[in-house]
Amino acid sequence: MKNRIAWLVLTLLLGYASFAQESVIYQFGVYGSTDGATPNGGLVFDRAGNLYGTTEVGGLGSAGIAFELSPLQDGAWQETILYNFCSVGSGCLDGGIPLGGFVLDAIGNLYGTTKFGGANGEGTVFKLSPPSQQGGSWTEQVLWSFGSVGDGLEANGGLAMDGAGNLYGTTQGGTVGAGAGVVFELAPGQNGWTESILHAFCLNYPDCSDGAVPEAGVTFDKAGNLYGTTYAGGQSRGVGWGVTYELSPTQNGWKETVLDVFSSEKGGRSTAGITFDPEGHLYGSVELGGKAQCGGIFRLSPPGSFPLSGGNGCQPQASVLYSDAALYGTSTLGGAYSEGAIFKLTQKGDTVNSTVLHSFCELAGCADGSEPNGSLTLSNGQIYGATGIGGTNNTGLIYQMPE
Repeated sequence: MKNRIAWLVLTLLLGYASFAQESVIYQFGVYGSTDGATPNGGLVFDRAGNLYGTTEVGGLGSAGIAFELSPLQDGAWQETILYNFCSVGSGCLDGGIPLGGFVLDAIGNLYGTTKFGGANGEGTVFKLSPPSQQGGSWTEQVLWSFGSVGDGLEANGGLAMDGAGNLYGTTQGGTVGAGAGVVFELAPGQNGWTESILHAFCLNYPDCSDGAVPEAGVTFDKAGNLYGTTYAGGQSRGVGWGVTYELSPTQNGWKETVLDVFSSEKGGRSTAGITFDPEGHLYGSVELGGKAQCGGIFRLSPPGSFPLSGGNGCQPQASVLYSDAALYGTSTLGGAYSEGAIFKLTQKGDTVNSTVLHSFCELAGCADGSEPNGSLTLSNGQIYGATGIGGTNNTGLIYQMPE
C-alpha cells in the first residue's frame, strides 16, 4: 500500500428496498432553542446501550450541545443534555460548535473537538466526565486550545485513541507553512496534556502534493499506523482534489506516505475518515467528482471505485460502515427525493450491487429527516445515524434501521 494505487471502476447494479425500515428515535428541537440542532459527527454507544453525540448549534449558548439518548422500556428514547457549549459567561473558553462526535474511554469519559472557542478562539479538544453520583452533572475540561504559534486551527473531525490513552486528530487549518492543516497527538501527563504535531500539510507551498485541509479525523490500523484523507492538495501547484495518506511512526518521527491522489475524473474532496474491513482493506468516500459529479466510495488494495449516480445517493460526506461483507453509507443529496439516502454496497466478483435502503424526505415535511451528515453506528443489528435537518422541527434527528 506504499505505492500510488490506481482505481478500478466496477460494474454497479442499482436496487431499491422498502422505505419502511427507517424509524426516528429522537427529534431535536423538542425544547425549542434550548435543545440542540443539526446533529453531526458519529454516534457512540456505551456498554449500557446509551447513545452519545453532539449537535453543531443550539443549546443555551447557541454553539451546540453534547447529548445522551437512553432507551426506555416502552421503546422510546429519552434525551439528556450533558453539556451546553459556549456556556453563558464563559466567553466560549470551553469551546463552541462541536463537529466530530465522540470517542469513549473504558471508564465512560467522552472526548471530542470544537471548531471554535477556547483560549485562542480557534477550537479545542475537550473531555466530558460523567458525574460521580447518579443524577449529578457532567463535567467539561478543555484539554487543549488550538491557535498558538506552530499549532493547528479549527478541528472539524473526531478523535482516535490508542491503548495508552493518547488522542489523535486533525485540524483543517494551522499557523505553520501554508496553514493547510495538521495531524496532532495529545498525550496525558502529570502536568496536563502535551501536544505533538505529527504532520503539517503543504509546508512547501505551492507544492501541496502531500495533501491539504484534512476535514476528517484519522484511523488506526492494527500495526499502529494512522490513515486519513484531505479535502484539497495532491498537486505540486494548484488546489488539487485531495489525497488518501498514511502516517507511520519511525525513530525520527512520523512519516507521511500518499497512498492515492484524488481527481475530478474519479472523485475527490473527501470529508470522511477511513474504514477498514477485517482483512485490512481500506475504504473511504469522496464528496464530488466522478462520472455523475456525485462522488462515491473507494477502496484501496485491491483497488476499486464505486461511483454514486444520484438515484443511489449523491455527495457522501461521512465515513462508511463495514459489517458482514457489506458497506453502508449515507449521502447528503440524491435518492428518490434528492434529500439524501442510506445505501448498501455488496460485491460479487467484479459486480457491485448498490441498494438504496432509505431515501430521506419520503414523509410529509421531511419528518423522516433530510441531508444525513454523520457516520453510521451499528449496535445489536441496528444501524444508527443522524440527519442535519428535517424532522418535525426541521432541526435534525437521530434514526435507526435494521442492518
